[in-house]
Amino acid sequence: MLRNLFLGVVFISTLSSSAQKSINEYEYIVVPESYSFLKKNDQYQLNSLTKFLFEKYGFKAFMNMAEYPEDLKNNGCKALRANVVKKPSVFQTRLIVELIDCNGAVVFASTEGKSREKEFKPAYHQALRNAFKDVKTLNYTFVQSKQEEVSKKEPITVSEGKVKEAVQLSTPTNKSIEYLFNEVNFIFEKQEYGYEMFKKEQEKMSVGKIYKSTSGKSYIVKAGELSGNGYFDGYGNFVLERINPVTNKLVTDTFARQ
Repeated sequence: MLRNLFLGVVFISTLSSSAQKSINEYEYIVVPESYSFLKKNDQYQLNSLTKFLFEKYGFKAFMNMAEYPEDLKNNGCKALRANVVKKPSVFQTRLIVELIDCNGAVVFASTEGKSREKEFKPAYHQALRNAFKDVKTLNYTFVQSKQEEVSKKEPITVSEGKVKEAVQLSTPTNKSIEYLFNEVNFIFEKQEYGYEMFKKEQEKMSVGKIYKSTSGKSYIVKAGELSGNGYFDGYGNFVLERINPVTNKLVTDTFARQ
């Protein structure tokens, strides 16, 4: 019995450590203007309070798309989306705070924040503040990835005569090509229809397919959040144009060839 309890504590601690590490890699929080259990935008000022509390604990939080910084507008995956879930209860208000990445995965969920207040606004506010006690314990600090640090350095200049050669489209001849995107390693394996895209982890995990167009120079990508149109540039990188899931705007991502 004690052994099972000890293993349970170790497992929970491991989950907490893993969640903190992943959350520290996100610079922004996007707070929606309403939640599914509310009837109108920012009812009872609950969404505004959510934004305030995230900022209180060190996050950069946004509710209005017009306020987004340029790097978030260009890459919605730099942010986590906040959500508040109301649990059914007769005598209490019970709320859970969630953080969701651009692939729809919940990377953090608080314990229930509870309130016995009878009026809606004080009940929601008290329950939300209690749920945010778990956010406080994360001790969040944004950790900039090495890839982002490199991208902010001075770009390498290319002589005018070589610019055209550098951007000329090309198709790799390798049967298997490795790429890096958002610090995740991918493998493109050649198929009759084009390529199959894998995530390179402990085991390869297929994430979608890349279909060659009739021209042979462009590709149609069907890979969940990474779906769109793409092509290989002169350096062998794969350039993907897709719809940003946060802003619903067209963005360009580059899978860097390794």
